[in-house]
Formats: sequence, structure tokens, C-alpha cells
Amino acid sequence: MRTTRPQRHVRRSELAQLLRKPSFYLPSAVPALLVAIALTATATSSTVGTSSRPADVVISQVYGGGGEPGSIWTADFVELTNRGDEPVDVTGWSVQFAPPRERSWGVTRLSGRIPAGGRYLIAEAKGVNGSTRLPQADVAGSLDLGSTSGKVALVHNTTPLRCVASCTTVDGVRDFVGYGSADDSEGRPAPALSSTTAVVRRDVKVPTTGESTSSIEDDPGGPAGVEGSQDLADDVPGLTNSGGVDTDDNAVDFVVATPAPPGGQGDSAGRTARIADIQGRSHISPLAGRLVAAVPGLVTAVGRTGFWMQDPEPDRDPATSDGLFVFTGAAPRVQSGDTVRVAGTVTEYRPGGTAGANNLTTTELVRPTVSVISGAARRPVPALIGPGGRIPPTQVRTDAPGDVENDAPFAPTANALDFYESLEGMLVRVVDPVVVGPTSLTGQLPVLPGGAGSPRTKRGGLRYTPTDPNTERVLLDDLLAPLPVANVGDRLRGPVDGVLDYGFGDYRLEVLTTPESTSSRITPETARPAAPTDLTVSSIDISSVSLTGTASRGRQLATTVVRGLRSPDVLAVEEMPDDDGRAYDSQVGADDGWRALVGAIRAAGGPRYSFRQIDPVSGRDGSGPENRRLGFLYNPARVTFVDRGAPDATTATQVTSVGGKPALSLSPGRIATTSPAFIDARKSLAGEFRFRGRTVFVVANHFVSGRDESLFGRHQPPQRISEEQRGSQASVVRAFVDTLLNSDPDAAVVVAGGIADRENTPTLGVLTAGGGLLDPAAKLTPADRYSALLEGNAMLLDHVLVSRALSGTAVDVVHAQSEFAARWSDHDPVLGYVRFPAAPRGPAPPATP
Repeated sequence: MRTTRPQRHVRRSELAQLLRKPSFYLPSAVPALLVAIALTATATSSTVGTSSRPADVVISQVYGGGGEPGSIWTADFVELTNRGDEPVDVTGWSVQFAPPRERSWGVTRLSGRIPAGGRYLIAEAKGVNGSTRLPQADVAGSLDLGSTSGKVALVHNTTPLRCVASCTTVDGVRDFVGYGSADDSEGRPAPALSSTTAVVRRDVKVPTTGESTSSIEDDPGGPAGVEGSQDLADDVPGLTNSGGVDTDDNAVDFVVATPAPPGGQGDSAGRTARIADIQGRSHISPLAGRLVAAVPGLVTAVGRTGFWMQDPEPDRDPATSDGLFVFTGAAPRVQSGDTVRVAGTVTEYRPGGTAGANNLTTTELVRPTVSVISGAARRPVPALIGPGGRIPPTQVRTDAPGDVENDAPFAPTANALDFYESLEGMLVRVVDPVVVGPTSLTGQLPVLPGGAGSPRTKRGGLRYTPTDPNTERVLLDDLLAPLPVANVGDRLRGPVDGVLDYGFGDYRLEVLTTPESTSSRITPETARPAAPTDLTVSSIDISSVSLTGTASRGRQLATTVVRGLRSPDVLAVEEMPDDDGRAYDSQVGADDGWRALVGAIRAAGGPRYSFRQIDPVSGRDGSGPENRRLGFLYNPARVTFVDRGAPDATTATQVTSVGGKPALSLSPGRIATTSPAFIDARKSLAGEFRFRGRTVFVVANHFVSGRDESLFGRHQPPQRISEEQRGSQASVVRAFVDTLLNSDPDAAVVVAGGIADRENTPTLGVLTAGGGLLDPAAKLTPADRYSALLEGNAMLLDHVLVSRALSGTAVDVVHAQSEFAARWSDHDPVLGYVRFPAAPRGPAPPATP
């Protein structure tokens, strides 16, 4: 029951503000003189009665990203809230929308009543994406709300507006929200929207006398809640004790938040529920979009913008999680061990926004009201994962459901994806885990619970295979507590407890305390010495090294080249940036960077390398403003570079004949510069070298990567978008190699660098099919065939391939980087020992200036 608010003093400025608000009405017959008298009276009157508020319906939420990539919801929507103490009949009203700088307004007619304090849902246009339908709306329209910017008006009639600006003063406009780049708004516009964000009116609610001991209401992204005050709204213009902030400034009144549509039908109370009801047996909550009330929980962990809680009386169904995240938007005023009851809106949060369309969602309560019942309770016993506890299935999904959020079978005993979903938000424990990937720069640490799992690498890691994606891995995260700096093979002592969360393609265990670690004492490897008659070829990716800035990583890189790789004769250098690296401008030269790299290697005790490269066209090659490109370093004391022609970024090198032997028309020269396979990608670079009287063609590569969907993503099986482009790039490189070999079957060809695909994949198969190129890494033991660790999965992504004439070639994967937290690269270099036949097979083509 609503209690009567006490009388409060009203200043002249407050009443003037109320009089100009669209929600405050005076009969048209009241002379202006009475208004002046009322204002004069307030100057001497001491109190004004406020036993109830007049009808006051406002726009409280706008979402225009429904049905777009990355969206949870399939449709746009607008939410209204009745801030008054009496129900309001909105029949004959309308909600209208117009894009910025347009006067053509679309109209959705309203009907029905909004109870006091109630929320009203208006469903609008649908899209082709999204996984969750809106709750049953109070009214449905077809307005295509702007996904980033627009203008929404609540109008006391159904006549379309015709204004472009100053619409807030038009007769009949009850409330108005401009957002993003809108040219009209109350005050300043609210922030821009996206497919995963809405603008939500700030909301502060305070309990009446007799309710629980403390209360918190934090709107997503809004101010922290307030405890124990009955008169927060007094003397604060635009603030009420329910229904939200309304200062007539959209930028102040609205914040960006996760879309949370109300349940419709004037939903104001919500249904009672337990956490298992909210989580359900699926990846999407069966109560998504609904208001829920009196959800019991015990706080297990507290973050910066919310807290996790777990049901103190779980339902004992292993398929339904008993944990849940409550998003408060600001530092919550609860502590671990508090027993609480929470009301709020169930929603699904997808990390990454539009760019994270393949990410799974986490179920959350937003816009919560939190009542603390008691404190200092004991945490629930964590669910043990690993030996002695729950063992995840060996496959991510045993079927191919497509989008797992669209009514796909939910089977935690068969699918690892569902297994971890059934533990979302719960306390989880791993015991004596072994590190299978180093601590990342972003604070993650992949581990193997109990050290139990296979197949393993020779240094304690976990090898990925097409039939074993290593679902037993657990990714520790540092959101709540720091993680130790650890290398592969290190062991974390004792139990490690945390809450299971999800972010950016994988489930994560947010550890509660920093675990202690014991070092495995692994050290960077050094390549075996080469024979004098071997041509040594390797590749390095310098994308994370600032050669002209901070010198520490440059020194690390140089040490790896000189000591780890024993100063190869030829180095294919990937990702060399231009010298300004700040903008898409005409400056694409990289001479300073090349000289810095040569100098760092020389200072580390290596030879004085020379370099060859081609400046790209600014803004091309998918390399961002840094204009990254491929190039060669070579040791002129051992190797001669054959310069041919006048190379440029757009002219492709061709195979020609000089002295009856194959040669390059341009050296260095880019391959197939106009091929669609290299759109938005670094162009492969070919160079002609002379070594001990023989001609050698080296092709440097950095195939596209990073666009494939994650193992633990929404789409199953994951879509290999960049794998398709890598296959096309491999076809182009293979065609170039075949042209060389057609000219001379005994041509010496080396293809080196980041092929970016594992062994036994179509990309590598294109290059090696029919023996066109040989893969010396196949001779290595499986436990040694890896050059990168992706969240604890060891795989070989870097290669040195050779033509048949060089069949005696061997390779060594020098494990000097990928397994260590202190590293300049997350890839280990692969060193090729290129071995030639016993004698030259004919005269070499002469070099040309």
C-alpha cells in the first residue's frame, strides 16, 4: 500500500518547472493572471500539499536494434512508465518516430490503461536476426526505430507530427526523447544506440517504511542506489520516488543499458521466481524480458558493476544453473555472504555488441531492486570440475544445430557447450590445475584441472586435434582477483574457486582469490646448429613490437633471432608498420622501422642484415592505419638478393625466363595483387635469392586470420569465414609455385610464414596436394608440432614448405615465445634447414641490376 508523502517546501523555480512540463496541465479557461497569482503565492506560502502525483506517463526506454546482427531481441520496442499514483488510460494516444532531420513521422496508436507505477510495452518493427521474441506487448506497431539515432515522441493524439525541430513545444506532445545524432530533444540528446544497447531512463526507487532493512536500485549504467531514505525526491527537481528521473534533459535522464523490455499488460509487479526458473534448460532464459520478484539468493561474488548470487536451496537439477548475475551498473552495496531477495527484469547480455554476434549470452537481472535479508552466510559448496567431480563431454557439440539459441536440443551430458551453460553464474572449483597456456596480456590463464587431459605437448601443454578440441580446459580470468604470471607447465596449488562467466568466445572462471603457483622452470628453446651448406629460412611476426618506440620488446625480438634462431640466412618479416602508424595518409614508408630492426639484431650480436620490401598503398591490405606489410631480412654475408625491375604495390610479379631458367619479373614482387583472395589482406611477397651458386625463390606469407567463429560460440559448428579466404590465398600461392615448377621441375622454392591454419586443414592441403610442396614438419613428433597456443590449445600455424628439389629439408619449431607470459610474440618461429641436392643442375640465370 502506498503511503502518503509528507508535505514539502516548494521553491518558485520548482513550480515554474512543473508548469512548463508537458505532463502538467492547466484548464485552457484559466487566465494567465491565475498562473501569475499562483507563482506569486508560492513566494510567501510555506508548504504545499503533495498527497498524490498527477498522471505522469513518460518514455522510459527506447531500443532500435531489434533483429539486427548481435541482437538478442527480434524487434524494436518503446517502453512507457506511469510515474503517477493513479492509472492512466492511453487510448487515443500515440508513440511516433522520425529519423534525424526529417519531418515525416510514423505513428503507433495506443490503447489500454497503465497502472500506477506500471510499465507499458510497445513492440515495433521486426528484423531477421535476434533469438528472443519480445514478451506479449501491450500494443504492436511497425515503426522501424533508428538503430543508432532518432526521435521518439509520446503524443496525446494520433495526428502525425510535422515538425523537424522544436517538436517538444508542439501541442499534444507529452514526452520526447532524441538520441544519438538527433536534431531535436529535450535538452541535449540521449546517447546513441546499437544492436545490443537501449537508452533507459535513470531510475531511483526507495522502500517505504516497514520494508526490508536495506534496498538498492541501480539502473544499468545509472547512479548507485540509496539506502534508508524515505524522502530522496524532496527538493530534487525532476526526481520522484518511483518511475525515474525527468529533468527535461535527455542526456541527463537517459543512460545506455542492456535492452530490458517489460512483460506487457501493464506489468508492474512481476512474477516470483527462483534462479533455476530464470536460467532454465536452455541457452536463453524462458523468462527473458519478464519482470521477476522475490528471487532468493546468497551473494557469492561482487564485481564493479554487479554481483553474482546462488540459490541457497538449489533445485538439484544438473541441467539448470543455480547461479545468476545481477547487473547494477555501479558498485553494488552488498557483500559476499549476504542473503538477498531481488526483483528485476530478466535479460540476455551478449558481449561484444555487433562485433560479437557469435558470442553466447549470459542471463542477468537488470534494473534490480535488492533487499538484504541477512549477512555473513556461508558460501555454497562450489561445483568441482575435473577429476573427482563433473567431467565435461569431449565434444563441444555432438550435433550441428546451427544457432544453439533457436530451440536446439540442450544436453549437458553430451555437449560441452551445454555442460558449461548449466553452470553459468555458479561457484565452480578446479583443484591443482596445470597451466596449458601462459598468462595473457588481458589477464586470462588457461588451465587443465588436476593436470588430467590429452593429447599433451612435449613441454606440458595441450595439443588441439580435429577430433579433440580439449573441452576439459578451463579459462581463468582476473575480473575479481589478479592471476599469477605463469608459463606452460606451471601448477596452481590447491583448490581454485570462482564464478563461471562467459565472454568473447569462451566460458571463464572468475577467480575469487589469487592462486599460488609453482614454476615448471621451462626455458626458451634454442635451434640446433645448421650445417654450412644449409640455407636457413624462418619467419617472424612483429605486430606486437614497437621498433621505434619502447625498446624492451625489440630487444627480446632480437635476442630470439640471434640466440633462439641462430641468425637465419633469410627472415620473412610479417606485419612491419609504416613509420608514423597514426592515420590513413600518404606516408607509407617504413625505412625507420627496418633500420631499427636491423640495428636491434646487430646490437644483440647478430649479423648486419639487409632488407627488401614494397610500400603498400595507404589504407589497403587490411592492415589498418599502420599500413603493415611483408618484407625480407637477409644476411648478405651468406645470401645475395637478386633485384629485378622496379617493384611497386600494385604490379604483380610474374615468372619469366632468364638464361633458360625461371626468374621473377619483379624481385621483390607481390603475388597476384588484384586477386580477390587478397582483398583486405597482406599480399604475399616473392623474392629471388642466390645461395652457394643456386637460385632460390622464397615466398613470404601472412594469410588472413581472426575472423573465424569461436569453438564455444553461438553457431555450431563454428563458421570458418577466414578459412575460406585462406584457402583462396593458398590456391593463388600454389598456382604461382606451379608456374615456377612448370618452368623448371627442379626449381628451389620455399614458402614460409603465417599460413594461419593447422595441419590436416584444407588450406595446407591446397599447398601440399600432389606433392607440389612438401611439409617437413610432418617428420616431427606430434608432441612437437605446435607454434601457437590459442587459449590453451596448441597448434601449428606457422610453416616452412619446400619444393620437391629440396626434399632433404628439415624444420625445427623453436619454442621460445608462445609458452611464456613474458614474450614479444604469441607465435614460435619455425626454422627451416633448406638442403640442396649434391650439385647444381645447370647454369643459374644472371642477376640484373
